[in-house]
Amino acid sequence: MIAPKEPETELARRDLLLNALLSLSPDMIVTIDRRGIIQAIGSAATDMFGYGDDELIGQSVNIMMPSSHAAKHDNYIARYVETHEPHIIGVGRKLQARHKDGSLFPVFLRVAEVWDGGEPLFVGLLHDLTDEERAKAREEEMRTAMQHMARVASMGELATGLAHEINQPLAAINQYLSAATHQLSEQDPDIASAQDFIEKANRQTERTGDIIRSLRRFVRFAGGDKTNCALEPLISEAIDLSLLESEKRRITIELDIPDTLPEVRVEPVQIQQVLHNLLRNSVEALNGIEAPYIRIFAKPHRDTHVQVCVEDNGAGIDPKLRDSLFDRFVSGNSNGLGIGLAICRSVVTAHGGTIWAEDGEAGGARLCFAVPAATAS
Repeated sequence: MIAPKEPETELARRDLLLNALLSLSPDMIVTIDRRGIIQAIGSAATDMFGYGDDELIGQSVNIMMPSSHAAKHDNYIARYVETHEPHIIGVGRKLQARHKDGSLFPVFLRVAEVWDGGEPLFVGLLHDLTDEERAKAREEEMRTAMQHMARVASMGELATGLAHEINQPLAAINQYLSAATHQLSEQDPDIASAQDFIEKANRQTERTGDIIRSLRRFVRFAGGDKTNCALEPLISEAIDLSLLESEKRRITIELDIPDTLPEVRVEPVQIQQVLHNLLRNSVEALNGIEAPYIRIFAKPHRDTHVQVCVEDNGAGIDPKLRDSLFDRFVSGNSNGLGIGLAICRSVVTAHGGTIWAEDGEAGGARLCFAVPAATAS
């Protein structure tokens, strides 16, 4: 085996080292001059961009950019050379790159400036984000599917009670219309009284429609975009969706939402799913408790977030489950799937927030989560 020849000069040694770095780096390294012409490029260009060895040397770096960005790139370089004010130098950012076949893919770019005699050179390090973006999209898809599964499962738990909820206004409609029919069938019909009964029946019809529309919105599969939401109506609707009338009569519900709290930046249906899971946990914990109550309160959290807590006076948190309470398939309810609180953590984390459990003041459980305030930068 013949030993490799020693480089004769320091410059040759540096060139050898540079070529080794260019060939071994899993990310693509590209060097351009002040005119944006590629001077050197790593072997990763073949896999990342589809170009052959040395095919890009001497080409404008714009060939690797979308046309919308390429038109501006030369101006960016000229502005920096003239003013030396860094806009991207030393600062990484995510952008789109263009493959040889014209397709676009996400990359993360970092740029540094070096000097070769009197000429500035710019070295860019590009990391392909395609796999990361694909994994992130898959994770979001799975999270959305789990949320949907939990909402459908929740509807199964509430099916009997909801039938009763809807049956109440339907029975009232039947009674009001029967009364109106009776009034109109009299020899001397009381038109005003009949109209009053019909109006009452109409209001019950609207109530039935509200129940059905709320349920459809709650159980829908796809989440929407994040919007600025006031907390009080968001929580109030979640209470209406999550607790049956019989549960509202049995359990004292206390809602404490200060008017001075900022709005939150959330996807409403997803946060209502979180509230629904926490409320149903509290309801189950209050079985057999005298004078049961649930307290929902909110307050600022670390300047940039708003904290929401659901507290009850039930049996409290099982010490054996405290550290794994938000893990999947962990449940204090023998009939539970153990995904409700795991989904809560997933949703809150995706919103840039946190969720935790602590002991309540009356010995029960207090589950809290914090989500970004709409005023946060």
